[in-house]
Amino acid sequence: MEPAQILQGLDLVVGRVTAAEPHAGARGHSALLTIEVGQRGAVQAPLPLAVEDARGLVGTQVVCAVGREDVVVLAVHSHGSGVVVVCPAHPVEDGSPVA
Repeated sequence: MEPAQILQGLDLVVGRVTAAEPHAGARGHSALLTIEVGQRGAVQAPLPLAVEDARGLVGTQVVCAVGREDVVVLAVHSHGSGVVVVCPAHPVEDGSPVA
């Protein structure tokens, strides 16, 4: 399957982080983000980041992959910078699809 076909099959949307709390039961550093994704309402997604750092994302828009039962925040794992969350370059409406 071609990369373009795979991407079209994903439900990628932009959401706004509204809260970051400790992710209970997670191993290592992990935060549980609450993300507003437009008409879909609020969803929760884990992020492998210290809670203190994740709280700095509150108010930020992030790119998410939405599944039937879970949501994944897209991030880059950089050797020099650690976890870097993928964000739109300009503000858009929460819930906007990523193409």
